[in-house]
Amino acid sequence: MPLPRPRRPETLIAVVALAAVALIVLAVLAVRVFHGPDDRVPAGVSIGGIPVGGLTAEQAERVVAARAEPPPREVEIELPGEPGFPLRVPVAELAPTPRARLAVLSAVEQPSVADRLLSEIGMRERTRDLPLRYRPDPSALDGRVAAIAARVDRPAVDAKVVVRSNKLEIAAAANGRAVDQAELRRRLAGLPRRVEVPVTAVPPAVTDAAARLAYARAAALADRPVAVRGAGRAALIRRPALLGALRFQTENGQIAVGLDRNAIVAAVEPAFAGIVRPATSATFAVSGTRVSVVASQEGRRLDGEAIARRIESRPTAKAVRVALVALPPERSTADAQRMRIRELVSQFTTPHACCEPRVTNLRRAASILDGQIIPAGGTFSLNTALGERTRARGFVSAPQIGEGGVLEDAVGGGVSQTATTVYNAAFFAGLKIVTHTPHEFWITRYPPGREATVSWGGPELIVQNDWPAAILMKAYDTGTSLTVQMYSAKLGRSVSTETFGDPVEGTAFSVEYTRVVRERGDVKRDERYAWSYEAPPG
Repeated sequence: MPLPRPRRPETLIAVVALAAVALIVLAVLAVRVFHGPDDRVPAGVSIGGIPVGGLTAEQAERVVAARAEPPPREVEIELPGEPGFPLRVPVAELAPTPRARLAVLSAVEQPSVADRLLSEIGMRERTRDLPLRYRPDPSALDGRVAAIAARVDRPAVDAKVVVRSNKLEIAAAANGRAVDQAELRRRLAGLPRRVEVPVTAVPPAVTDAAARLAYARAAALADRPVAVRGAGRAALIRRPALLGALRFQTENGQIAVGLDRNAIVAAVEPAFAGIVRPATSATFAVSGTRVSVVASQEGRRLDGEAIARRIESRPTAKAVRVALVALPPERSTADAQRMRIRELVSQFTTPHACCEPRVTNLRRAASILDGQIIPAGGTFSLNTALGERTRARGFVSAPQIGEGGVLEDAVGGGVSQTATTVYNAAFFAGLKIVTHTPHEFWITRYPPGREATVSWGGPELIVQNDWPAAILMKAYDTGTSLTVQMYSAKLGRSVSTETFGDPVEGTAFSVEYTRVVRERGDVKRDERYAWSYEAPPG
């Protein structure tokens, strides 16, 4: 066997050189495969067509967020069999934002060692494009879902019992439907090309079976006329009236059947005329200087609640007993007697010319004040008592003193004479004067100083009855004078007054007056008032 020929030296050198080169290449590959940069996107990678290879994750996220555009397409929203569907919604209407961070996280994930080795030696494609997903704006998504729900949702129809043409009928129930908004929102969030609206059935709260039970109850209540008897009277509630009085109330899936109390009273009341009456409060009758109490009277009304309950509890009965309720008067005879209004304690009269427009206002004011009561300890405001002076309330335009003392027409003009008259009646009744304001210049029909003016919104006339008996106010106008009277219990009251000054008509002057109020001889008030008048204009 021949021996192998020894290799030539140049061949060995070549082999060693190739081996060295291979080792170097393998070393470089190993370094690139096992120690590639982890914080950068591999070369050749793009996201949604946007090149990001070699960028850091932060740089790639900014680039994608800045350059990404929403998909130029529509989402088709379907609901089989429903008119108006499918709806085609442009993706742009949902204001999507690119999920750049999620895409970059996928991009920087390193491939397996084998994949990286194959890529390095050119046996696998080095470039790749990752999909870019989008997230709709929550408010835009909610708005679209709500709009679809408003278009699709249909409430369930409860079964009910109705009266038509004096006949009982059952209106059948029907299922409703509602969009499952949470599920639709979830489906739309992925921005698919097509999505079907999820719809759930909504059952009625009141079923046909519950309506049939109510129908039977209602038919029993209105099957025949029923008489309501008592106090020597009788009223027959006929079937149409019973049908008209039926009321149905849904609760917990059932229909409660009852009778309307007011309708029952309306059907029965005519037969009990004279027995049913309003309560009458005690009043006061004035005769000269004396006052007597006109007794109160208790009223009566039909108790519709009780009558209806009696019919409901005995639906087959032909007759039930009437029920009446006593109505106490607002002010009983005893209440009026305790007020101690017995006799005239003061009065005052102011004159005026006949037949002027202001007389209409004086008479209207007197009609409002006549019969007013100031309770013991109570306060009386003339403005509050008269209310705003308007044409709708019976007042007319007449001259009154305006700013600067100039006469000007106003609705309610002349009512200040009422204020002066009430002021003096309260003055001599010994009442506490809380606030009052005289006129700017003296009007000769009024006592100098001892007078008052009022206007809506101010000035005011307010007095307090600080006596232990109520005050009954009477007021009337004769056409040429206005009188205000105050009735109470005298309680030993007396009032004296004295005026100091030299009033001259048409001039400016000052005046003072006093008031001493005594209660059974003891001084209750000792007062002094002062006022300065200006000269009238002109």
